[in-house]
Amino acid sequence: MGHSRAYAVFTTTDADEAHARARRLVALLERVWDEVYVDVEVRTVEEARRVAGLLPGADVDRVELERDPVTGQYVYCALDLDTAGDEAIRSELPLFLSAEVPAPAVGPELVRAVGDGTADIWWRGSWPDDPETDRPGFDKYDGVQLVLHGDKAQIDGWTPHHTVFVHVDNRGDLPRARKLAALIDGEVIGDVQIGW
Repeated sequence: MGHSRAYAVFTTTDADEAHARARRLVALLERVWDEVYVDVEVRTVEEARRVAGLLPGADVDRVELERDPVTGQYVYCALDLDTAGDEAIRSELPLFLSAEVPAPAVGPELVRAVGDGTADIWWRGSWPDDPETDRPGFDKYDGVQLVLHGDKAQIDGWTPHHTVFVHVDNRGDLPRARKLAALIDGEVIGDVQIGW
């Protein structure tokens, strides 16, 4: 039960470099889930169209939640980015696009399409068992997360830099995080955070 523990292991203002380091960590996973979760904030019509083209069928939501003034119920965003005109999209900005996509679909072109909004990319899987510490990998908790324009595993505000996280079991595993960070010429940055 509970959430993974996330350790920031690399930060940079270069989105391509952050993606490359994240992919190096993904290659170290013993098993990687077939689909990757992606959540992107788009702030312009052009970004919305670019990202939607790379995340076909993505769910579209408003960044600022809208509620019915009478019932208080959440009002879902019914915008279809494939058919909506520029003005319809512009009137709803900023938006979140989220999707689970095949792992090979998450390449540098997606990172370059993001723009200035925040984005969250999760490669889930399991780390190999660590005989030195007698710690197994955990399919439920393990993985790699790339946060564009953020420094929190649970995105909380915009930053000019991008952060790569390793996720481990819900008890935390600082020794494993340090080993993984060293393999990408990184280091554990700050305190452990609540993950997925």
